[in-house]
Amino acid sequence: MDEIKTLLKKAPRGGSLFWRITLLTNPDLCNLHCALCFLNQRGRSYGKGEMPWEVAEKAVRTYAACGIREVIPSTMGEPLLYSHFENLVRLVQELGLKLNVTTNGSFPKKGALAWAQELLPVSADIKVSCWGTSQKSFDILCPDVCFSTYLQNLKTLAEERQKLLPGSAENLSRLSLQMAVCKTNREDVERAVELAAELGFDRVKLNRAVFLSHSKALKEREELPPEDYLDRRALERLPVKLEGTFLYPATEAPRLECCPFFGRELWILPDGSTEPCPDPGNRFEGLPQGKNRCEICHLFPKRFFSPDSN
Repeated sequence: MDEIKTLLKKAPRGGSLFWRITLLTNPDLCNLHCALCFLNQRGRSYGKGEMPWEVAEKAVRTYAACGIREVIPSTMGEPLLYSHFENLVRLVQELGLKLNVTTNGSFPKKGALAWAQELLPVSADIKVSCWGTSQKSFDILCPDVCFSTYLQNLKTLAEERQKLLPGSAENLSRLSLQMAVCKTNREDVERAVELAAELGFDRVKLNRAVFLSHSKALKEREELPPEDYLDRRALERLPVKLEGTFLYPATEAPRLECCPFFGRELWILPDGSTEPCPDPGNRFEGLPQGKNRCEICHLFPKRFFSPDSN
């Protein structure tokens, strides 16, 4: 894309503007059916298949040579189901990089303990998706999951990190919960933060649920009013870091000096093509003729930016 070519020209000699890349390794391969998933909202698959190992390896080696520090396996689909995941682990170890993993917490194929032992030493962050803190919330937002089993998986992950910490020769991964906040799980938010603290997780990301334009029924059912948000002062006693768009009213978003994605991260599609940001509206619904993605960004609209920002 012209946008990316322009950015690369600005990179210092021997270096890169990008600090991290995301590989869309297996966007259509998942073992769950979550209501808020963009592909579920879309009503059909992404349609680009699984990323061949040759494409993944070339991208990682290319951008490692330019200075990236982290690689994210697919944030669409369940990355632990990528058929070349073990190859990816070996490659990041060879190149001195770290994985940054977002998983649905079911830990398919190997189970929570085996995955914890494999992922903790090679990851900078392991984010586990959270749909709530009760079976009722899970039944609505992710009906394939038993909450008690999910909770045990979280405990196993946290306990294994505690076991590995004393003898670890390298930094073990940070642990995070990631929650898309909507009407169904709104009453679970405070308890999710408390749960993360009890388990020994480091961070909780609380983002407002994002809806594609044609998901009108889901949006009507689940979208929270813009004035609703989590007042973090009530939870300041807890030893967890809070981040995300649900920490302030939607109409009072903090001002940004620049986009947190454009020119800093890069998304590699299964066919090897690239995108400069993860905006789901632009990815799944396309760009209107004559518009560039920054002009109609659904994640960080112009109101997010300072008047003198680029």
